[in-house]
Amino acid sequence: MYIDVVLRLSALGVALSSAPSSSDDMLLKHAIDKVTSHIKNQTNLLSIPKGLKEIAIDMVVGEFLLTKKAMNLLDVETLNFEVVAKQVQDGDTNTVFAVETSTTPEAQFNAFMAYLRHNEVDFVHYRVLSW
Repeated sequence: MYIDVVLRLSALGVALSSAPSSSDDMLLKHAIDKVTSHIKNQTNLLSIPKGLKEIAIDMVVGEFLLTKKAMNLLDVETLNFEVVAKQVQDGDTNTVFAVETSTTPEAQFNAFMAYLRHNEVDFVHYRVLSW
């Protein structure tokens, strides 16, 4: 899962420090362990089901970024939350996306974290009863 999380972070434009004294590696491994334990506890399974793999990766990314922000190791101002398109026109059809331009980078970061961290609804299909 470590490689998948690193690739997801890279795709989001978050670079991990490769310096030997960097805390990124330790924080990332801790986030993986925390999310893995959380999913296994919620589902009562011994491993993460294949159908929850992508959700687990997003949850790890959210946990990692939130921890870095809490430790003041992440500058939210440098993250790019710009949408690709605000308006699309094809022939006589015009679609304008409801994009609020007055939101702060902090509010956009918090909304993105809520999206990445998911909730227990995603686990319902995989729950197993235990005695």
